[in-house]
Order: sequence, then structure tokens, then C-alpha cells
Amino acid sequence: MAASPAFVLFLIASHMTVSSTMLVLNKAVLARLPVATTVLLFQVGSSALILWVLGKAKLLQVDAFEFQTAKAFFWNAAAFMALIYSNAKALQHANVETVVAVRTLSIFVTAYGDFRLLSVKALDAKSFGALCMVSGGAVGYFLSGGGMKEGTNMGWVLAYCATNAAYPIVTKLVMMSRAMTTWGRTYYNNLLTFIIFIPAALILREDQKVTSLQEDGAVNTVALSLLALSCLWGTAISFLGFLCLDNVSATTFNLMGNVNKILTLVVNGLLGDSRSPLMGNVNKILTLVVNGLLGDSRSPLMGNVNKILT
Repeated sequence: MAASPAFVLFLIASHMTVSSTMLVLNKAVLARLPVATTVLLFQVGSSALILWVLGKAKLLQVDAFEFQTAKAFFWNAAAFMALIYSNAKALQHANVETVVAVRTLSIFVTAYGDFRLLSVKALDAKSFGALCMVSGGAVGYFLSGGGMKEGTNMGWVLAYCATNAAYPIVTKLVMMSRAMTTWGRTYYNNLLTFIIFIPAALILREDQKVTSLQEDGAVNTVALSLLALSCLWGTAISFLGFLCLDNVSATTFNLMGNVNKILTLVVNGLLGDSRSPLMGNVNKILTLVVNGLLGDSRSPLMGNVNKILT
């Protein structure tokens, strides 16, 4: 049975809200515990453990562990790891405004993947025109001198753009390969992500950093409380992400991320937190508005959602 437009709209709003607040939570956690890989391990590991326990207690319908299913979700976890790593490297070599502006271009690749790999109807003239306007806003942002710092390594920025485009496609393909509950998908994704990130934590020797933080008294009640809250929030964002992808296209999911990120830049600009010139902010707002109006007109369901919004 297809979900109602109102329910899909609720899912989109919920995912975007949780995603935005998760960013704030992660900043607060990492300010006190600057061991990013270890924090991520706690988040995904605790999520997998909680869901496993609740599944065993029959409080949630969580799919039992099967090796063949785990093999399928390995690729989703690998894509997530590539996304996280390329994002970190892009932010290391370019400012956040540049990364977010170029990120908007990834939606073209996702839309093509929707068409070629997921049998979604090709973009119509309205959607293609809107995507071109999105690109125009991003390009206009660059031409206006929107804060690209000297020495920017566009290689990592483009790598992040590519992994961001591929991630929702890979996730949709994995979801289509197995009939599972949303809680089951959340469990498998967090479990496989935990397994994949363990070697990264060992290579980075974050255990030594954690020991140092303990000796300095940084691992206190406030830090652990924020970490615990971020673990719960991580479970929510993972669950809502799969639920959204079950009801919208990969292109729409990418677009949701674009709106979130650009809205953050606009708010920063309005608060005087951005060094972007006036025309740079105008182009960001243009990109945000077009992203919001685009929806995904190929989908009848999203067409109904747009009617609700307007």
C-alpha cells in the first residue's frame, strides 16, 4: 500500500529536522571528545546493539542476522564510509561554502542513476530546467567570489560530490535486493558500518587519544551524556533515512540534503557568520529556493506533496 502524501511530507520534515540537529549534536560532542572515528563507532555500534536487543525481545520487528544479507549491506556501509571520508577531506582542503555549493551539482548524477539503474522515469523539462537553475546558483556563487580560499583542493571536493551522488543510489539498490523491515535495514547498516570502521580507529590509534582525554578529565558526565544523546539521534536519523528512501526517489533524497546544507549557509550568512559577498548569498538563496520548488516531478506522489506545500 502506497504511503499518503501527508505521511511522506512528515517523513521528509522529520528526517531534515533530525539531520540538522544531529549536526549540532556532533559539533558539541567533537568539541569535547575530538576523536571522530571513535565517536562514530559508539554511535553505530550502540544503535546496532540496541536494535538487536529490542529485536530479540520482540519489541521491534528486526530481521535476524544472515550472512548473505550482511554481504549486501557491506556495500552500503562501504559507500557510507567513502562519503564520510571524502566529506572530511573536502572540508579539510576547502571551506564549507565551497563544499556545499559544489555538492548541489551531485543531483545531476543521482538523477541519471535513478533513470539508468533504478528504472525511474527520466527528468522532464520542468525538473531538468530546475536542476540547471540549481547549477546556475552554484556557479554564480563561485563567480561572485563566494569564499573559495587560496589553495583549495577541488579534487577532494569533487570526490565528495561523486560519493554523495552515488550513496542514495547504492542504498536504494541494496534495499531492492532484500525484502526487509526498516528496523532490520537500520540494524544491518549500523552493524556493518561498525565493523568497517574498526580498522580505521585502530590505524588512527584513537585509543591513545581516548586515554589522553581520560587523563585530562575530558571524558566527563557532560561529554558522555552528549555522546549518549548522539547515539540515540543517530539511530533515529538512520531509521528515518531508510524510511524516506522507501518512499521517495534517490534524487529527492539528495535534494533534501541540498536544502538542509544550503539553508544552513543562508542562516549563517544572515547571522553574519559568513564571509561570502552579497551576490554569493543571493546565489545561495536562489539555489535553495529552486531546490525546494523542484521536488521530484517525475513521481506522482511527490507531485501531490508539492500540491500540499503550495
